[in-house]
Amino acid sequence: KTDDCQYSTPEGIFDLRTFGYKNQPKYKNVAASGSPFLKFSFNGCFPYSTTDTCKNAAACVTDQITSTDMLIARQVNRKFTYAHGIITIVYTDGAASTVNVFLICNDTESAQAAQINDNTYLFNIESKCACPGKCIYTPDESSGGLTGGAIFIIILVSAMAIYAIASVIFLRFVKHEQGINLVPNRNLWLQLGHDSIHGVRFLVAKIQRRNTYEEV
Repeated sequence: KTDDCQYSTPEGIFDLRTFGYKNQPKYKNVAASGSPFLKFSFNGCFPYSTTDTCKNAAACVTDQITSTDMLIARQVNRKFTYAHGIITIVYTDGAASTVNVFLICNDTESAQAAQINDNTYLFNIESKCACPGKCIYTPDESSGGLTGGAIFIIILVSAMAIYAIASVIFLRFVKHEQGINLVPNRNLWLQLGHDSIHGVRFLVAKIQRRNTYEEV
């Protein structure tokens, strides 16, 4: 074990952080084999909270009939083993529950869960990141959130779209405009296009003159 979420194996370092997000469970609404009314959630390395009864969790189960959540594992007292290409992590700090997580090296991503008895649960997760040394944890990619720049662009594009739609509606139903006159600030855009053409022509002329001087 190299640190709290990284483990050494003969094939390389396995990083449990690649199986988790910092603010939410990476695996959520995982169907339970044989129990259609149960849904499971699991997060590697980082604790998460979704409800008052699922706080600082590594894994929780939701009973869809009663709409209740129950914490079944916390991010402490993990036992890591690696044998025959399969990673097993056992959690024993979720009340009286034991959660066995099997991580299997596979290029195809999948997740399944099951309740074995009243206090024993298992997850079977296939992922390329279960192959030691194959995945490198990157905080920005694993957070499950958007960057500040992406949020700004989304807000800007949304504002422009709302402005354009509102302007068209105003011009059509208040000003009773039609056709090209429905373009908001049409004269401004025409002038901008006109100025852009003149700017390009000016630059081309400058370049041609410089090339002529160099030839002389």
